[in-house]
Amino acid sequence: MATNVRYAEIRFNDRPIKQQLVDPESFTLEPGEVTADYEARSPHRLDQLYPNIAGYRVVSTKRFMDPAEKGREEDKLWSKVWLLAGISSDIPNAGDWFRFDVGPQSLIIVRDKDNELNALYNVCKHRGNELVQEDFGQDATSFTCIMHSWRYNLKGKNVRVTDRDTFGPEALCQNLDLTPVHVQERAGLIFVSMAQEPMPFEDFYGDLLPMLDSYHLKDMFVVKHLVVDVPANWKTMYSVFNETYHAHATHPQIKPYVDDHFVQYDFYPNGHNRNLFAVGAVSPRWPDSRFINMGLAFFLQEAGVKAAGFKGDARHVRRAIQQAKRKVENPFGIDYSGFTDNQLTDDWNPSLFPNVTMNMHPEGVLLQRFRPHPTDPERGYQDVFVLSAHLAEGRRPPAYMGVEDDVDVSGKLRPKVRRTTHDDPQGGEVVEQDIANMVTLQRGMHSRGLNETIVFSEQERRIQQFLAELDLYLEDRR
Repeated sequence: MATNVRYAEIRFNDRPIKQQLVDPESFTLEPGEVTADYEARSPHRLDQLYPNIAGYRVVSTKRFMDPAEKGREEDKLWSKVWLLAGISSDIPNAGDWFRFDVGPQSLIIVRDKDNELNALYNVCKHRGNELVQEDFGQDATSFTCIMHSWRYNLKGKNVRVTDRDTFGPEALCQNLDLTPVHVQERAGLIFVSMAQEPMPFEDFYGDLLPMLDSYHLKDMFVVKHLVVDVPANWKTMYSVFNETYHAHATHPQIKPYVDDHFVQYDFYPNGHNRNLFAVGAVSPRWPDSRFINMGLAFFLQEAGVKAAGFKGDARHVRRAIQQAKRKVENPFGIDYSGFTDNQLTDDWNPSLFPNVTMNMHPEGVLLQRFRPHPTDPERGYQDVFVLSAHLAEGRRPPAYMGVEDDVDVSGKLRPKVRRTTHDDPQGGEVVEQDIANMVTLQRGMHSRGLNETIVFSEQERRIQQFLAELDLYLEDRR
């Protein structure tokens, strides 16, 4: 039987590829092979969690640029909520620590000699000097202020006031220990809360915790870490990653191998949500749903399936990849037995209120966090972490995560933090396309043509939920 060959051009990880589209032999589709069969949906309806959610279809642009809004958020949100501070694998041993900043607040997260985790405000109780200025440290036994040599142990206890006898008793009668904050470690991640009495950690994250556990992040390690300074409000930045409506226009290169249209939306209490979307499946927005394009062929080959002899068409690719990964001798060297079939192919995309989004795969996780600038409401920081599982030699985290070919992904060396700007974000094609949107969105909100409002569709319900939950904090209802 003659093979019908056609060509098109798409882009894969910022590389133009001339596609050979192969028309395979016709076949009978097996029942269930093209169904989404996603993980069970969240039992929560958005309008039940937030009865006033319809009021967030039109919102004011002021909340994305007003200095007063920034002040309210510092007082009522960041000081109360649980926040993702960092990655457990970054501080595996006693004496290891990292710094976490959010707005004007700075914290030290450290593992002490008893292997207990402590989170402490990064400020000397003498005159307010920051104790650490670096991103990470190892083998610490104490923290010493470089200005006057006051010293604190890893639990935050003050162990030295230099020239103590020169201070009057009224200066030293107060608590001189570092001020602690609440800290929790779960699923390979470290969380903090600056609230005096925060919501119990397990209650705050609820149903999302088992899902996070299932990806074994505790066994992953950081292979890329960016901090991108972006001229946009942190909410503008976060919202870009809280909907898939933009994918067909912003990321047209993914349509041949990602279904960006038939997406599962799940909503949870306390502002959390997730999208699940199929990878290894053609978008309905792509004109050809049957031919195996180069993107699909790449995923097949990566999983050890020869595209040339594949007995099926594009509708069978996703299922074939799942079956190939189930083999004990799969090319990735991963034990997939604890994952659902859909986790083996699809992008599971939870958002953790208030400022974290994750694109999750057994092979690697793209974790992004969005933080406010200390003083400017129209600037923010985008933290990009790429985590990798221990993969077979030659294998790498998913290509769209932007890990450059020359980056070591063995886990032997923790990469340094790369600080950069929106002009040179170094995040890979997909992330950089999103950053470009952040900048123009923020700039455009100053236009008189908007009438000081922006609107959201039903495909942007995750943003509506985010704003509704944020207002519960700003209005003192959380």
